[in-house]
Amino acid sequence: MTRPESQAHTRAALVRAARDLFVTEGLANTSLARVAEAAGYSKGAVYSNFQSKNELCLEVLELIHAETLAELDGLRTSAGPIGERLTAMANWARTRVADVALTRLAFELALAGRDDPRLRDQLAAKLAATRSAVAGLLGTLGASGDRDALAATAAAVFSMVTGLAAQRTIDPRVSADQVASILPKLLAAGSPEKLNDIQIKLDNPNLERFSTKAKRTDRSGASRTALLDAAIAIFAVKRFDEVSTTEIARRAGVAIGLVNYHFGGKRGIYLAAADAVHTDFWDSLQALRGPAVSRLIQGLDLYFAHAERFQGSPLALSTRATDPELQAIHERHFDQLVAAMLQEVSGGPSTALIRTSVAGWLAFAEGAVADWLRTRELSRVQVRELLLANFFAAAQAVLALDPGTPLSSRAINALFDHVPPLDDEKTEHDR
Repeated sequence: MTRPESQAHTRAALVRAARDLFVTEGLANTSLARVAEAAGYSKGAVYSNFQSKNELCLEVLELIHAETLAELDGLRTSAGPIGERLTAMANWARTRVADVALTRLAFELALAGRDDPRLRDQLAAKLAATRSAVAGLLGTLGASGDRDALAATAAAVFSMVTGLAAQRTIDPRVSADQVASILPKLLAAGSPEKLNDIQIKLDNPNLERFSTKAKRTDRSGASRTALLDAAIAIFAVKRFDEVSTTEIARRAGVAIGLVNYHFGGKRGIYLAAADAVHTDFWDSLQALRGPAVSRLIQGLDLYFAHAERFQGSPLALSTRATDPELQAIHERHFDQLVAAMLQEVSGGPSTALIRTSVAGWLAFAEGAVADWLRTRELSRVQVRELLLANFFAAAQAVLALDPGTPLSSRAINALFDHVPPLDDEKTEHDR
């Protein structure tokens, strides 16, 4: 085992031990020394991997969130009648309500995040991503309505589960079975007739399934969608010259002639697949809700998931494509992303200095994630924290070079909230 591999192994063991202790004994009652002991390491091993207890909390939060998303995605992709799947979701919600220890930890993390912008923003991003995952699940369970309708229903379900769980930490007589009776009513309330004023079905945050933006119900549209989904799945793992139109058609379950009919051949469907992947990623970003920093964190998580799925694939969101037409697709979507970030940062017309800074940061993010995928020497949390710190450092550099740079109120508030703390600031909570 190499030194980086050994360090990653140690870090993962400490995070797992911390998660178990935080859940069973509580965050406040668990010292870093106790975490080290439970993991079989010295306290020095903890401090060599984590600067503070809150930094360890970030990793624990990431682990718990990944487990939650895996559970929800398993429910979303499971087969069976709607009734059985609805029961499975109710059972999942019932289990969450009954898990007093996990609820207590959630509140302790929220309290710890009051004075720690990093932890607070991560908590907000994880809550938003969980609500999005619930919305995606509801969309497969017969909940009607468009994007905002499903988002509203998901928020109601999430709030119900959270509220009952909070009550149960105080009064164990609060029944977790209430979820099973209320859930069908919430799903029914999501119909357009009953919720005319709301609109969202959020895209899956893990980006595990891509499709065309518009789902046409006619046979021609269905065959085109099937071909495009098949092409994306195949080109995600194979080079262009390794793929045949026969393979794409067979996977899609349609006649091979439809590849030429819809796309003009293998080259056409290849470029259409790349454009669809970029468009779906953009749509996922557009669907994000919450404070600016929370959305930035959610966006990074979406990019991590995308990069892992399309690692080494020409469909990846990369500006390094050598194919001129593929590069043109990448650049068009890259410019779209830069423009959106400039609007978020400056709230209107921007300067060349800001644009260069934003474009440079996006390029840095692409390179950092590519290196992370290749080496895995850092955890996802560490890479995300690096990217966030670099983003705010770049913003501060822009202001240092041009103090008159126009910034939106959201950007100003985020900058004030993310001034790096002094290294020697430690509290009893860190010991």
